[in-house]
Amino acid sequence: MKKSILIVGAGAVGQVYAYHFAKAGYQVHLLLKEKYIAEAKQGFTLYHLNQDKKRQQPISFNDFICHSNWDSVAQHTIDQVWLCVSSTALVHVDLLAMKAAIKQATVMVLQPDPADVQRVKQVFDSAQVVAGMINMISYYAPLAGEVVPKEGVAFWIPPLVPMPVEGQHQALADVLAVLKSSKIPAVAQENFAAKNVHASSFLMVFLAVLELSDWQFKRLSANKILLKTMINAQQEVFAALHAEYGTKPNFALTCLKTWMMPMILNVAQHIAPLNMEVYMKAHFLKVREQTLMLLQAYEQRALQHQVSHEALSGLIKQLQDK
Repeated sequence: MKKSILIVGAGAVGQVYAYHFAKAGYQVHLLLKEKYIAEAKQGFTLYHLNQDKKRQQPISFNDFICHSNWDSVAQHTIDQVWLCVSSTALVHVDLLAMKAAIKQATVMVLQPDPADVQRVKQVFDSAQVVAGMINMISYYAPLAGEVVPKEGVAFWIPPLVPMPVEGQHQALADVLAVLKSSKIPAVAQENFAAKNVHASSFLMVFLAVLELSDWQFKRLSANKILLKTMINAQQEVFAALHAEYGTKPNFALTCLKTWMMPMILNVAQHIAPLNMEVYMKAHFLKVREQTLMLLQAYEQRALQHQVSHEALSGLIKQLQDK
């Protein structure tokens, strides 16, 4: 009997994982809000940018079972649950009801903060929980300037950037097996969640200054004061996270200077088959609440550990006032 995988949240990320799992032969279930069920049952349209850079070959995807509540999920045997929602949305997921419905299924946590992993582990046995980082770009197409035959979700999976995952032996092995059969590159990385928090924080601080620059790389590059604020805020965050988790940024991240980011992203536009500037504005404005929540969490950790946070707090205030 083929394994069943439940996707919690069928947005731009959830649809892509669901598509790959279904194509690999797994039985896919989607948990959605009731108001989205009818639309989801009509199927989704996807664009695989690794194979279709011009976005002219829409993929129709409807090989899944929809649910709007945990009682419905409980009628099925579920082997894995993938939490494809933002950190802010995860707060509203009834984990106790989820536990009753899925029993001993493996739970894949994709949110960018170790606190999210710990929140899930407070309800589920640690042996059930696997953490990972999304290794793709996915968005609702068309972005500004794009032309597609039909609105849908476009995605690109970088071929040389495997998805890092961590967990205890059996659950980790099961997740890696699913990813391998679904042709999604992945690699086991011990203590990934705590180590990755520095990379996630780097991105969150960068997103803050990019939004304050109206999402324009050149404008950010020219704003020396804002770049200095970014550098100072990032160092404060690194110090707070080191005090909290005992981990340090990896060597590559310490070598990566904040002023390099606009240049790197401009180069990335020639590698990824999409306009990175337009994508980042469209995508990260949708999850702005998550970015702000994570920045505030870093600020709280700095306060708790008596670490300097002047630049970080100033950055948060500018975002709130925007």
